[in-house]
Amino acid sequence: MAVGTSSSTQSEPATPAGAQQNVEKDEWDIVETYKSLLASDPEMTMPVAALESLIELLRETPSSTAMETVKIVKDQKAKLLAASPNPLPILAGADLFEQFLLRSLRGPAADAAPGQVMSFEDTRAHLLQNKQLFATRARDARDSIAAVGSKYVLHDKVVLTAGGSRVVTSILLRAAADRTRHFKVYYVRDGSPRTDASIAALREAGLAVGTINQGKIAHVMSNLSRINLVLVGTEVVLQNGGIISRMGTSQLAFLTKHLPGSRKRFYVAAETHKIVRVTPLSGPIVNRVGVRQEDVSKWENIDRTPDNVKELLAEQDEVDYTDPELIDGIITEQGTKMTSQIWEMVEDYI
Repeated sequence: MAVGTSSSTQSEPATPAGAQQNVEKDEWDIVETYKSLLASDPEMTMPVAALESLIELLRETPSSTAMETVKIVKDQKAKLLAASPNPLPILAGADLFEQFLLRSLRGPAADAAPGQVMSFEDTRAHLLQNKQLFATRARDARDSIAAVGSKYVLHDKVVLTAGGSRVVTSILLRAAADRTRHFKVYYVRDGSPRTDASIAALREAGLAVGTINQGKIAHVMSNLSRINLVLVGTEVVLQNGGIISRMGTSQLAFLTKHLPGSRKRFYVAAETHKIVRVTPLSGPIVNRVGVRQEDVSKWENIDRTPDNVKELLAEQDEVDYTDPELIDGIITEQGTKMTSQIWEMVEDYI
C-alpha cells in the first residue's frame, strides 16, 4: 500500500540553473554531524538533532542565494533520511527546519519588529545565532508536558509504563515532587537502553518502582486494579494521531483497551516537534511509512533481509504502529489533545 505524506502548504522557490547541489567541504558530513549531536547530549531528541544538523549545514554551505540554499537543504535532508533505518524522527525535525526557513525567507521572523522583513543574509545569521533556541524550546516543552501530565498521576494508584521515555520520566518525577501524593510505578523491561536509567532516576526520587518483563503485562494488568494509567512516550506522532514507538507499544495499548473490566487509560506524552506529516493509508505495517526493519507480515520475510536494503533497524530498536483509536490522549506542551486534533496541530504548528 502507498503512504500518504501531506505536502507543504508553502510553495517552494524554483531552483536556478546551475545551482550548487552539494556541500563543497568534504570534511563536513551531515550524517556524522547528526550522530555527533545525539552522542554529545543524551537529552536531545532525534528531531531536534536533525534540525540542528541542518542549521549547521548553513554554516558550512557557501551558498549565495535563497534558492540555492533551499536546494542544498533539500539534498542534504534526503541524505540524512536515507542514512537512517527509521527516518521518521529525522523527517519531523527536518520538515520543521525547512518550513521555518521557507517562511523566514518570505517574511519577518517571529521575533522581528512589526513590518520588518529580514533579508536572506539576515535570516541566515538569525538561524546561526539562535541554533540552541530549538533545543532550549524542546527542553522547556518537556517541562511543560511534565506539569500537564503529572495531573493524571493519582494518589494511591499505580502507573504502568515502558520504553525509557525521557518525557514520561519527567512527568513521574514531577508527580513525585508532590509529597501529598503517593503512587507506585510498574516498569516494563522491554530492552530499551534508556529503561534502566529511567528506573534509577525514579527510585532515586523515592518512588516505589516494580519491574516486569513483557510476558507478564497481561497478567499484571488483569489482576492489579490499582493500575489506572498506562503512560508511554513515542518517537513520532503521525498526523492521523497514531504513533510510531518502541515495539510492544501497540500491544500495550491493545491490552489497556480490551482486557475484561479494564478502566485504565492509555496516554502518550510527546513534544509537538515529534509530529510528522505522514499518515499510513492502509494497514499498521511500519515498513509502509519508510521504516526499514524486518517485515514479518509474511512468512517468507522472516529472517530475511531484502536484497535492496542496506541496513535494517536492530531488533532492540524496532518499532510498531499504534492506532489512534487505542489512544485516550496525547499530552503535549500545548495541553492534552485528542488524536483527532493532531490534524489541526499539523496545520498550525508544522
